[in-house]
Amino acid sequence: MNETKILVVEDEAVTSMDLRRSLTDLGYDVCAIAPTGEMAVKHAGELRPDLILMDIMLAGKMNGIEAAEIIKAKYRIPVIYLTAYSDDRFLARAKITEPFGYILKPFRELELKTNIEMALYKHSMEHALRVSEETTRVLLNAIEDILFLVDISGRFLAVNVSLANLVGKNVQELIGSNVSDLVNRGILSQKMAGWNANPIQATPLCFEEKFNEKWFEVTLYPVRNPHDDVVLYAVYIRNITQNKNLEEQSRQNEEYFRSLVEDTSDIIAILNRDTTLRYDSPSINRSLGYPSGHLVGKALSGVIPEEELPKIQSIFFEIMNNPGMVKPFHLKVKNYTGELFTMEGIISNLYGNPVIDGIVLNGWIKNHRSV
Repeated sequence: MNETKILVVEDEAVTSMDLRRSLTDLGYDVCAIAPTGEMAVKHAGELRPDLILMDIMLAGKMNGIEAAEIIKAKYRIPVIYLTAYSDDRFLARAKITEPFGYILKPFRELELKTNIEMALYKHSMEHALRVSEETTRVLLNAIEDILFLVDISGRFLAVNVSLANLVGKNVQELIGSNVSDLVNRGILSQKMAGWNANPIQATPLCFEEKFNEKWFEVTLYPVRNPHDDVVLYAVYIRNITQNKNLEEQSRQNEEYFRSLVEDTSDIIAILNRDTTLRYDSPSINRSLGYPSGHLVGKALSGVIPEEELPKIQSIFFEIMNNPGMVKPFHLKVKNYTGELFTMEGIISNLYGNPVIDGIVLNGWIKNHRSV
C-alpha cells in the first residue's frame, strides 16, 4: 500500500522538523512543508496530499483558517489544525471550515496518530457518501418518470429533474417545500402525494389513477428507521397514458375482430407456437360439429388424420420462421364424429399484431367429403 501523504503547514522551523520526524516514525510520508498559507494552497493543488496538518497562525498575509477554507472549497482535502491557541475565538473561526481534528501544541505522537487515522477514516466515509449521493442523483435523473422523497409531514427531501420540470422550478427550489403546494396547484393528486398511505403499512403501495385526463402508475415506498417507524416515503410516478390508450384500442380492435368472425361461414382459428388453439370461431360447430370452445387449448393435430400430419407440420414450420408470411393450404380434417372432409384456406403468421399476436388459420370446408 502507498504511504499516506501529509502536507505540513508550519512557519516555525523547529516545530516543522519535529513534525516531520514524528510523522516519518509513524509511517507517514511528509510530501512538503509550507511556512505560509499561500504556499499551503499551492502545494495542496500540486501535490494533492491525503491530509494537511495546518497551523492557524502563519507568516504571510493568509492565516491557516483562510488557507483551509480555500483548500476545502477547491480540493476537499481533510485538514487537522495544529495550534497553541485554545480560546473560544479561535475555535469558533476554525469550526466554520469543518476541520477533521484540532490538536493543541505541544503534541504527543499517540494523539497525532489517533487524530490522523480518525480524520482519514472520516474523510473516506464522506467520500463514499458523496459518491453514493451523486450516484443516486444520476439515477434519479436518468429516467423521465417522476421520483421524489418526502418526510411524513410532506416536506421534499429529494426530487428528480422530471418533477422539477413539471413544476417549472429547479431541483433546489423544491427541496424543503411541501408536497401539498403541488396538490393545491393541481400538479399532483392527493393520492400521488401519499395522503392515502397507511403509516403502519409494511409493503409498498402501488395503484393506478387517472388525473388531469392522464393515467399514472404510482408506487409509494415506506422508509423505516431502526425502530420500524415510517419516517419517509419514496414516491415513483409513471405516466402510463399511452399504454392505457393502446390497451383500449386493442380491446376495441379485438371486439371488432370477434364481431367479424362470429357470423362468418369460414372457420377461423388462432394458434399458439405449439399449434394449440387459442381461439376458434363459432363456424367450427356449424362446419365440423365441434362444440364451441371444445378445441381451445388442444393441438391442431387432434383434427388432422395421421397421414396429413407431415404436411401440416411442414406448413407450420415454414410459417413460423417467416413473420408476416401468408400461405395457402389444402388438407383433410376430421369432424366431431371422425368423418373426413377437405379443408382449403390460408394460414398467416400474425405474431406481433397487437390484436391477434398468433398464427391465424382461415379455412372453409368443401361440400363433398374426402375419400
